[in-house]
Amino acid sequence: MEKVCPLCNALQAIVETCPYCGGKMVDGGSISNYLGPYSPYMDKESLPLQSEDYCLHVIYCPVCAYDTRMALALVAI
Repeated sequence: MEKVCPLCNALQAIVETCPYCGGKMVDGGSISNYLGPYSPYMDKESLPLQSEDYCLHVIYCPVCAYDTRMALALVAI
């Protein structure tokens, strides 16, 4: 069985609210997208901040620009 990120594969949605303004938080994508132009295509073992158990995402508030990181457990499909 393959393990995939539920957020990257649209199996789950963000339901967080901003702790500062109460706005709805939005997914900014996997942290690997921010590490370089080819990082989404590289092996997870060669990237920092990556694991075989979770996918680290940036979530942000479009109202006040607050952002944070969220680790999502990978699910088997």
